[in-house]
Amino acid sequence: MPHELLATLGRIILGLYFLAAGAGKMFDPDPMTQIAQMTANGIPAGELMFMLAAACETIAGLCFIIGLHVRLVAVLLAIFTVLVSVKLHAFWLEPEGHEKLVQMIMFLKNMATMGGLLAFAGFGSGPAAIDRLYGK
Repeated sequence: MPHELLATLGRIILGLYFLAAGAGKMFDPDPMTQIAQMTANGIPAGELMFMLAAACETIAGLCFIIGLHVRLVAVLLAIFTVLVSVKLHAFWLEPEGHEKLVQMIMFLKNMATMGGLLAFAGFGSGPAAIDRLYGK
C-alpha cells in the first residue's frame, strides 16, 4: 500500500475519531454525567465547556476527514488532547485499583492519539486533501 494512501487513511480515521466524540457529546441524551465529571475535575463552566468541546471535536474531525487546514487543526487538537488528558485522566491521582487502570489506559490512548496528530502537524495532510488544492 503506497504511503500516500496510508496517510490519507490515517487522517480520515483520526478525523472520524474526533467527529464521533464530538457528535456523541452533541447528541448525548443525558450530558449531565459528563458535565458533572468535568466540573468535579476542576473545569470551570462545565456546560459551556462541554458544548465547546463538542463543537470543536466535530468541526476538527470534519476538517481532518476532508483535509482542510490539517496542520493547524492537528496542533490545536494535540493541545486539546493534552489538556483533556491531564485534567480528566490524571491516573496518578487515583488510588490503586480498577479506576486507576482505566484512567491510565485513557491517558495513554490519548497520548498515542496526540502522537498521530503531531505527525500530521509535521508532515501535512497527505495527497488526497483539500489542502493540496491550494498548496498548503
